Amino acid sequence: MSRLSGKLAACAPALAMAACLGFPWATAAAEDTAAFTVDVKPGDTPMDLLQVTLNCFEGGDRTLSARIPPGESRSFSIPIPPGRSLNCLLGALPIAGQRLAFRGDGGSEVELTGDGCLFSGVQAGHANFCQIEVEQEHTSLTVYKKWIGTADPEPDVEIRLLCNDGEAPESRQINQDRPGGWELQVTDPDGLECDVFERERDDFRADISDCQDLIVRPGAREECTMVNTKVVKMIQMLNRYGLFVMIGVFAIAGMVAARRMMP
Repeated sequence: MSRLSGKLAACAPALAMAACLGFPWATAAAEDTAAFTVDVKPGDTPMDLLQVTLNCFEGGDRTLSARIPPGESRSFSIPIPPGRSLNCLLGALPIAGQRLAFRGDGGSEVELTGDGCLFSGVQAGHANFCQIEVEQEHTSLTVYKKWIGTADPEPDVEIRLLCNDGEAPESRQINQDRPGGWELQVTDPDGLECDVFERERDDFRADISDCQDLIVRPGAREECTMVNTKVVKMIQMLNRYGLFVMIGVFAIAGMVAARRMMP
């Protein structure tokens, strides 16, 4: 039995259950109403208020809402028609860059969905509880490396990230078999505009077009690939004997040209 279920089981009847949980509204309740309590558990990211909604349907929709600071609780009371039962969804409006997790229990049947705690068969006298935990939604950008024109191992290449939020995280070292990237905190629903650059060297040509003008939205797992084409110089293709031959050819060609120019 979970800690939450243990608390609820130890409280009887249904209204006394809420009192055991420490909610001030639980001292009394009308027999023709059902009570709902929501608790907002904050995550690692600071947040001011969470917009919580309670929507009950069947026999006439009823919607209540409240803006709740993290770490606090609120209660709702819904009238129940005589001899009727309702289905109610207790949830919250989504927040960009945040993920909401739900836990629920109480006198009614409860199902946890992506939208909140769905209570079914809610009758007069029922007391229900839903906890909403706010968690940071991970957003990442991973950069891959591809080499063209070489089969030999190449040194790592340094990359850096610039986004329109002004933050410049530490650079990364990547290679063909070792991608790199960053975990980002993105709260704007429209996302961040980002560009990835690399420190160029004279032994390759860089194509970074795939990593330019990126839109990284909250919760995304963005990826891009940088392509490096190896620059092979002729002098690198010769061993020391070939180098001597090349020097000799140039010397002979120079002597012949000089004799032709002599009167």
